[in-house]
Amino acid sequence: MTAFFVKKRITTLMLVLAIMLAGVVAYSSLELAYYPNMDLPAAIVQTTYVGAAPEEIEDLITKPIEESVSTLSGVDYVISWSSANSSMVGVVFVDGTDIDNAVNDMREKVDRVKPTLPDDADDPMLLKMEMNATTISVGVTSDKYDVDTLYNLLDENISDEFERIDGVSSVSLDGGREDIIKVLLDKDKMEKYGVSMSAVSAAMKAENANTPAGSVDEGNYNLQIRTQGEFESIEDMKNLIISTNGGNAVLLKDIADVQESKADESSVTYINGKPGVQYALSKSSDGNIVTVTDRIVSTISKINEKYPDLQFQIMTTTSDYIKLSIKNIIDTAWQSAIIAVLVLLFFLRDWKTSLIIGVSIPTSMFATFALMYCAGMTMNMVSMGGVVIAIGMLVDNSVVVLENIFQHSQRGEGPKEASLNGTGEVTMAVMASTLTSVAVFAPMLFIRSMMGQMLSNIALTIVFALMASLIVSLTFVPMASCFVMTMNEANKNRGAFRPLKKLGDLIGKFLDGVDAFYGKILHSALKHKVISVLLAFVVFVLSLLVSNSVGTNLMDRGDEGVVTVTAELPTGSKIEECDKMLLKIIDTVGEIPEQKSMIASATSGNGIRSSSNTVTYNLVDKEDRNRSADEIKAYIEDKVKNIAGAEITVGTSAVAAGSMGNSGIDIYVYGSDMDRLRKIYDDLEVEFINAGATNMESSLEATIPEASIKVDRAKAAKYGISTTAIANTVYMASNGTKASEYKHNGTEIDIRLEYPEETVKYIKDIRSMTITTPTGAVIPLSEVADIEMSQSPSQIRRRNSRRYLEITGEFEGIDSGAQKVKADEILSSYNWPEGYDYEYGGVIEMMGKTFSQLFTAIIVAVILVYMIMASQFESFVYPFILMFSM
Repeated sequence: MTAFFVKKRITTLMLVLAIMLAGVVAYSSLELAYYPNMDLPAAIVQTTYVGAAPEEIEDLITKPIEESVSTLSGVDYVISWSSANSSMVGVVFVDGTDIDNAVNDMREKVDRVKPTLPDDADDPMLLKMEMNATTISVGVTSDKYDVDTLYNLLDENISDEFERIDGVSSVSLDGGREDIIKVLLDKDKMEKYGVSMSAVSAAMKAENANTPAGSVDEGNYNLQIRTQGEFESIEDMKNLIISTNGGNAVLLKDIADVQESKADESSVTYINGKPGVQYALSKSSDGNIVTVTDRIVSTISKINEKYPDLQFQIMTTTSDYIKLSIKNIIDTAWQSAIIAVLVLLFFLRDWKTSLIIGVSIPTSMFATFALMYCAGMTMNMVSMGGVVIAIGMLVDNSVVVLENIFQHSQRGEGPKEASLNGTGEVTMAVMASTLTSVAVFAPMLFIRSMMGQMLSNIALTIVFALMASLIVSLTFVPMASCFVMTMNEANKNRGAFRPLKKLGDLIGKFLDGVDAFYGKILHSALKHKVISVLLAFVVFVLSLLVSNSVGTNLMDRGDEGVVTVTAELPTGSKIEECDKMLLKIIDTVGEIPEQKSMIASATSGNGIRSSSNTVTYNLVDKEDRNRSADEIKAYIEDKVKNIAGAEITVGTSAVAAGSMGNSGIDIYVYGSDMDRLRKIYDDLEVEFINAGATNMESSLEATIPEASIKVDRAKAAKYGISTTAIANTVYMASNGTKASEYKHNGTEIDIRLEYPEETVKYIKDIRSMTITTPTGAVIPLSEVADIEMSQSPSQIRRRNSRRYLEITGEFEGIDSGAQKVKADEILSSYNWPEGYDYEYGGVIEMMGKTFSQLFTAIIVAVILVYMIMASQFESFVYPFILMFSM
């Protein structure tokens, strides 16, 4: 093979250029991403049951679904969350499971359990988890419009532009109040006419519609007849007939005040301190975050041409961080290549020879990019890390071949003979060396965990690079060496440039001195074999001792330039209180010098869950600031530590840590009694904080007061009222309901039925409520039901059918392995009650699985390396000598 390429110089050169061209095309076509394309072996079943408490959700929905899906093959564990109105059941499959087939089997199991669920519950939705599911946040402000006007402008005229972007799966808008038609019902007048809210809602739905009325023949045509019933104006709506009372029509305006209004405020947003609204654009599973972000930027530019008074700003996306990270890795790669060539120039003292190596490096790299493209890989942090590792290995084969060729040349062989003989002499050694390196990384391709999928990207990239460098060293290097030696013979009488010759001579003398010194050491080692072996053994033992102090992390957290402040207010806090807390945090922290942008948003808990309140600071690039994200995090923590009224935590966003789970301590504590679990957390929290842990949190939210309506079925049946009818009446009275839609100027505006706030404001108002029977009679709620007050957990979590408490925290400044050691000391010394135990989750759990598989891969790699070297040397003993020396 080598002889062909030495003889066919032009052909070889064209092949090299073709490889470079293919590499350039592949390099420009490879998609940018943070992570490789990976399948998460997990799916979630989500079910909504309006009006149900967490314990009812657990018994009626969560448990039946859990029992059904837990019988699937390949299930690792089943986890669930039961909260008011909602059930979520997650299934995590063992590594290596075909997730598409598993989801299909899971769908069949869920379909079988549907008939056993409550009739009023929505159909369960099955969602497959996506590793690269990402939400891009876009903030919008305007000096011309107030927030509500801005919200409606965006909702009616601009949201569709974002929905049309290829790669965006869904669009949501928060921060303003949409226009609605509010129908404020008069309770006293409704009781007077014997009209219920459900009757008003039914009348509006029935009457606000255009319905077909058949057809008639008109001459030669068949004429379709349509009854137009849709509301054409607010006045039209007011004259809607709700019922007839004693032969008299009861109109909507007789029992309600109809007005154009705004929806109740449920969220607030601040963009760089100004009130605004926020788009959340969800990336589709097959979309690329960098490409999608670029399309969003392009769409915003087009929108601004039409609406110059709107200021858009992309607030949260990993696109810029990915671009910068990939750029830094690429810069490191070419800088490493230049340093490698300069080192070779120092030792070889011949720029032409060094140039051969200099050309072989990019040739191998471009071939690697082409192979990556063909394999369907992306240019991500992991694969590019493999490229950096491979850079130092790419020159090995070429240097060995090149050095041996010039050894033959110095013996008097001609350029062609030296190239062929020198290459042929080391071909098997070079191939064996490459295969041993491949054998080290190849077993990583068979690690089945999620982390293994990431490691396989490193392994595959390095394998591609090594195989490319092997081919280049056996084809291009001999041809180029032959060409260079032929040029040297033609120009041997010209002489070298004197300054360069003197520098070369000085370097030669230095290297000769190093060679002589090494010779003496080697001679001494051979003369004192026992001492040499003892020294090697001592070094080996010391290395084992030092290795124990090396930290263990699944993945180091990078500096993305994002710091987030989260404030958790008591369950049920009103949006006004959330707004005050946001402004307090913003005012207390002030403007950060390294701040590029800031977005703050709050969403009320609606009496069911804790409110969500976050302030996110996006920082300038790491190269343009003096403080790291962790240092700025510590600065903010010190600022907000004295703010009362909320649990405040500060964190740095990290793609790696965030996607892989909690980067610190994550513990699942199992037990049946929620009060006992709460006591365990209180005890452990003190122990962890005393040991130096920060950001201690638990999944046990505060219990919420609950009013339970106990229906007397016998009395209700007497009046012909069902339990469901009572529940719906109370729900609509306390929350209102969407009755229909009003079409106006091309937009659809919700029509909401509500009582005035003062009508149903306290629990006493519920007690004094009236129920309209099917006959039109009005009876008090107390006639058929009692109301009891109690405390209810806001959420119930289960894992493998056992209730659990999740505890998270972090020992800052130490690696994950060291954090586990400190946690072990606390957990092992705790006096656990009977029936209560724990296990680790998050990164620590994943580390255990991954490191176990990685250890197996290392053993397989050692065996493969031994087998390759044994085949090369035809000896069982020689491989051990080389392997132990490593």
